[in-house]
Amino acid sequence: MTTGNPWAAILAGHGDAVAVRDDAGTALTYADVLALRAQFDATLGRRSLVFLRTANSAASVAAWLALLASDHATLAIEHDLAPERLAALVTLYRPDAIIDPDGTIAPGPGGTALHPDLSVLLSTSGSTGSPKLARFTAAALLANAAAIADYLGLTAAERPFLALPTSYSYGMSVINSHALVGACVEVTAHGVMQAEFWDGLKNRAATSLSGVPFHYDAIRRLGLDRLATPTLTTLTQAGGKLPAPVAAKYAEWAAANGRRFITMYGQTEAGPRLTWLPPELLASHAGAIGVPIPGVTIDLIAADGGVNTEPGVSGEMRCTSPAIMMGYAQGAADLARGDELGGVLMTGDLASREEAGILSITGRASRMIKLFGTRVNLDDIDAQLARMDVPGVSFGQDDQLRILIEAGDPETVRAALIAAFSFPPRGLMVKAVASLPRASSGKLLYGALGQVWEAAT
Repeated sequence: MTTGNPWAAILAGHGDAVAVRDDAGTALTYADVLALRAQFDATLGRRSLVFLRTANSAASVAAWLALLASDHATLAIEHDLAPERLAALVTLYRPDAIIDPDGTIAPGPGGTALHPDLSVLLSTSGSTGSPKLARFTAAALLANAAAIADYLGLTAAERPFLALPTSYSYGMSVINSHALVGACVEVTAHGVMQAEFWDGLKNRAATSLSGVPFHYDAIRRLGLDRLATPTLTTLTQAGGKLPAPVAAKYAEWAAANGRRFITMYGQTEAGPRLTWLPPELLASHAGAIGVPIPGVTIDLIAADGGVNTEPGVSGEMRCTSPAIMMGYAQGAADLARGDELGGVLMTGDLASREEAGILSITGRASRMIKLFGTRVNLDDIDAQLARMDVPGVSFGQDDQLRILIEAGDPETVRAALIAAFSFPPRGLMVKAVASLPRASSGKLLYGALGQVWEAAT
């Protein structure tokens, strides 16, 4: 099978350079990646919809890159996604094949028609297994990877230390942007609370580290001296807003140690990066999301639909970028649809812009929070409560998901939600109340949920 996918020629240009190395020391080259792509093509036989069950291993990352450079359309999912959620996705989208992290291929039900430009599908809710997917072309992901490589100044000498999953758009973007320049991704299955993580960071001569707010708050508590590895020059953060005091602490540390700490903002639907805060501005603008990355334009839209140009006044962020998704998919029929957005995305986030052009998030226009880097659609949680026959509602803020229920045992409900969505236990609390706050019409009073929560025992 031949491919006009731009990624194929890019990866071929890196030859025998090492593309990925894992905790076990397994190293695979870009030539190995292209050989794997040929194996997938030979086995699949035709353009296919593929589910890739990802893990933080060399084989899994190589499989991702092989599929990215192929004519197939790929949905990246976590290898430990709850079996019932995987089964639901298979039933809904009917993939032709399911590839395990070690490269083993199992047949799927098949029969789904694919648009000629469709290359990658990403869950809009990180690892929660939401059936709502974002559809991308290979060119869109290439545009975002090129922009990231540009503003970070990436070269083939980089060795990013990656603990983020490939199925998470942030982790995917780290892999893609470094593959673009022929660098070696040092992938790890260990977390920041494990000694093996820090041993690997040092022993594998990592040059950069990427994390979400939870990671950097944990590192701060452990002690920033753990980042003293001589080769480590750059730290990047996305996946939610880092509290301004924590960002300021890292700005101080970076300046004192000759390192770069770079905060970024993005959305899965944007491929995913949209803005970055140049490190020299971090100390004076801690908590801001910065300026648009190369190729991105951001307008702030007022309630009346006009473009807001007044400094300090909030509006919903409208982003124009070659990396914007084609549109959403909520079932197999949607995979045959073409580009429905034309490179323009309404983010649902409210922001203001100061006179110098620096953007800051001021709120959300939709019911979304981020739970330790994973975006959570609160409507998905409420739907799960309904399936459990539990009258309740979800709300909260980043890293604090709260559930109020009118019936049932809070601990039982909490355990069920953790199992259903693979939520980190520390981020979820459930309380029972006599009744949820409602208007006379019966509609929930979302603005009163916080007050009811505080009054509940």
